[in-house]
Amino acid sequence: MKLIFGANGQLGTDFKELFDSIGEKYIATDRDEVDITNGDFLRAYIKTMHQNYKIDTIINCAAYNDVDKAETEKELCYKVNAEAPANLAIIASEIGATYITYSTDFVFNGLLEGYLYNENIGYIEEDEPHPLSTYAKAKYEGELLVSQVIENPENTSKIYIIRTSWVFGKGNKNFVDKIIEWSKEKNELKIVDDQISSPTYSKDLAFFSWELIRKGCESGIYHFTNDGIASKYDQAKYILEKILWKGNLIRVKSEEFNLLAERPKFSKLSCKKIKEKLGISIPDWKNAIDRYFKESNK
Repeated sequence: MKLIFGANGQLGTDFKELFDSIGEKYIATDRDEVDITNGDFLRAYIKTMHQNYKIDTIINCAAYNDVDKAETEKELCYKVNAEAPANLAIIASEIGATYITYSTDFVFNGLLEGYLYNENIGYIEEDEPHPLSTYAKAKYEGELLVSQVIENPENTSKIYIIRTSWVFGKGNKNFVDKIIEWSKEKNELKIVDDQISSPTYSKDLAFFSWELIRKGCESGIYHFTNDGIASKYDQAKYILEKILWKGNLIRVKSEEFNLLAERPKFSKLSCKKIKEKLGISIPDWKNAIDRYFKESNK
């Protein structure tokens, strides 16, 4: 039996749809049912579920994702993005369950600028993180704590950390949906062209995550995004062309928005490792947006 936390978000929704399509049994929970920041309750809940249903896989899709708000809600951000993933890893190890959790391209500081727009270059799993924001620091702390569980000699569970970027999908309002919404309200949009990474369709993220688990790949950190590279401006331009928007799209720099949290300018992740492990090519981000439009009736 699979146990999903954060099941009502984008990634959790796609895991449920994936499991429904292949006949995998699962228990789906969200924050209304289980507070993952309450360690004692979390442990008791999982142990009970394991006793009753033999949990073999724990999937943590829960996260604190408001990058700017995290600067004023640091304690909550660390509880959700660092402490909870670590507690889940420990409990998964105790019951012998496979465990997967998610981190972010934002753990890097974006100083690979010499490689801009080279699609074969990006941060690899072994590059040293230098997170800039509270959100990113909490995610990195979560990585370190989960890695300690992986490296514990007594651990026999497969444990995966997947770094991803710019996730969009059904469940929560994402950048794609926001662009469409803004386009209906305004004839002019200003979008930054100095934040560069790769959009990631949560449906593809769920599928590749499941392939890692299903094939029993070794524990550790993996990068997954859709193929290709884009700025936020590039992504917005592609979306607006698809909906035949007639307004004016303007390139601007991040500094114009005076955001609370600092973001990396270049955080493209290299997905070479996961491609080689699974032997599967990854759809590019434009193809992913095309499918998202079709599958969510945009």
